[in-house]
Amino acid sequence: MERSRDATGLILMAQGVDSVGGNPDVKGNMQTSIASIAERQTIGRPAVGQTVSDPGLAVCIRGLSKHYVHPWTLRVTRGLDALDLDVRRGEVMGLLGPNGAGKSTTLKLLTGLLKPTHGQAWLMGEPVESTASRRSLGFLPEQPYFYDYLNGIEYLELAAQLSGLQAATARERARHWLGRVGLGERPRLGLRKYSKGMLQRLGLAAALVHDPELLILDEPMSGLDPFGRRDVRDLITEQRERGVTVLFSSHILPDVEMLCDRVAIMIGGRLTRVATVGELVDDGAQAVEIRCAPGALLVIPKHWAGRVSRTQRADESVFRLEDEARLGDVLGWLLQAGVQVRAVTPQRPTLETLFMAAAEAEHERRQA
Repeated sequence: MERSRDATGLILMAQGVDSVGGNPDVKGNMQTSIASIAERQTIGRPAVGQTVSDPGLAVCIRGLSKHYVHPWTLRVTRGLDALDLDVRRGEVMGLLGPNGAGKSTTLKLLTGLLKPTHGQAWLMGEPVESTASRRSLGFLPEQPYFYDYLNGIEYLELAAQLSGLQAATARERARHWLGRVGLGERPRLGLRKYSKGMLQRLGLAAALVHDPELLILDEPMSGLDPFGRRDVRDLITEQRERGVTVLFSSHILPDVEMLCDRVAIMIGGRLTRVATVGELVDDGAQAVEIRCAPGALLVIPKHWAGRVSRTQRADESVFRLEDEARLGDVLGWLLQAGVQVRAVTPQRPTLETLFMAAAEAEHERRQA
């Protein structure tokens, strides 16, 4: 009995749970529950040495999941749920989603910072649990850690040598990238004196210093002013032109819209859509604005309520149609009423509009 009690205590301590005293049935149930959770967490782990056959893929993800178990209640939280995603070599893929969508969890699983509960993933054809998958990888985490007793050039030299470059090459690459990200004027400035934006630039330089084939960036625009964001966009564009694959997460929608070949929308740990920005926009209902000369205030028919609205301005009246399919009917109604139509302007939906609609739909689905 004493041996059983000790074994139970060790299992509970390993899970971060204090021993439950007094009732052996409680201990037994707790031990069984934790053992079953541990068993579930090993299901679907990729086999060491297994490779992906498609040479056109830089990132291949199959059924990737990450579940977190509360040490006291044993409640399971699904941080990522059965993700399937392919990123082609040479493309820029954006992971788009609100906080808690699973973007950072996905990137940490790909880079080996987290272990999956289920599923498999490969980088450049190599399973993510192997060191070979990280040889041609450049990674910028959301909150990178810096040795603040170093200066900028020393930090990049260290990053370059840790990536396998010889000392002379590392020194040359460090100088190049420090200047390329706009920090070259003061190469000996200690990192403890860097601003948040400067550190973000330095982290990006560290991810690029060894010329990786695959670049994974977690919120690369974080902490940057508009000029810094522009510089990062230029760097990502340059890397794409070099044939580098870029996978990055962001919630800054204009940057995603400008940079990405394709976008993966994630909400609540699930992948809801993968498409080009053009496909996403084309799938949305296109609104239309009709600008008219100021005149009599027409009463919009009741059967158009919620689908046609009017805004009165100083020098014109603007009618907005939420669906262009009604354009002919509304134009006929205006012309019949003697209204002078000045312009008809299609309103292309933005990625932000589509993303917010997808997020609201997912929220309603979860509440149902």
